Amino acid sequence: MKSPVPKRIGVAANLGKQEARESLLELLNLLRNHGVEVCLEREAAAATGDSGSAHTLKEIGTMADMMVVLGGDGTILRAARELEGSETPILGINLGHLGFLTSIQSDALHKTVAEILCGEYEVSERHTIQTKLLRDGKPLETHQALNDAVISRGAFSRTVRLRVSIDDEWLTEYACDGMIFATATGSTAYSLSAGGPILLPSARACILTPICPHALSNRSVIAGEDSELRCQVVSAAGELLLTVDGQVQTGMLVGDEVAVRSGLHPVHLVTPKGYVYFEVLRQKLKWSGSNV
Repeated sequence: MKSPVPKRIGVAANLGKQEARESLLELLNLLRNHGVEVCLEREAAAATGDSGSAHTLKEIGTMADMMVVLGGDGTILRAARELEGSETPILGINLGHLGFLTSIQSDALHKTVAEILCGEYEVSERHTIQTKLLRDGKPLETHQALNDAVISRGAFSRTVRLRVSIDDEWLTEYACDGMIFATATGSTAYSLSAGGPILLPSARACILTPICPHALSNRSVIAGEDSELRCQVVSAAGELLLTVDGQVQTGMLVGDEVAVRSGLHPVHLVTPKGYVYFEVLRQKLKWSGSNV
């Protein structure tokens, strides 16, 4: 069954990437030659001299049938944060090495655009997590994450102690360098490098992964989608930070607590015809392609 053919497409680009402007112009020509109305994110509009179609990402989320992002996984995370609450699906076109969120390479641009404008694509709904930073029991900030939220110490800080509970039941107290709360989508990011498990993108769960724990028995814990995780800073010497999707960073104090639960809004990612997640997994992790 074919997907809806997008009539209006939003476009954003990480213009700090090599070949970004060239790929952006190529994409715009392709879309306009097919009669597609284009809404440009302001930075992309400035780079092409097309200020008449410039919009914020928030505005594009209310106008466009699809969002195309040129860049890497970080650019996708920025777009997802700005589009929070919108059901506009996002297609990532990677200008470097193939990422887990950007589903195609720039050299497949013509083929992919042609297929999408024929309705030959799928939309993958990705579970998110909501993180709330509390101080003295009062909420300071709330953010949604597609990949992860990370409590980490600064460059010259010593070990921190973090008390963790799940659904108001005490789990344990970690002596570690920090803590990662990851979605299934983010399971192949920082959490994986810290020894966490890989979850399929369709899983609706939150992974709790300690960073360099002092006790070898400390391992990742996977909580269900209806659970609430709480992590309180018991002690810390030096700088401590909460970072959400690598986009938002806030300083933390001893006694601060982070509450994590399922996000209110999923993120919708476009996967083109022939896209196979396991192929990307094998390529990125350099796993064997043998069937034996």
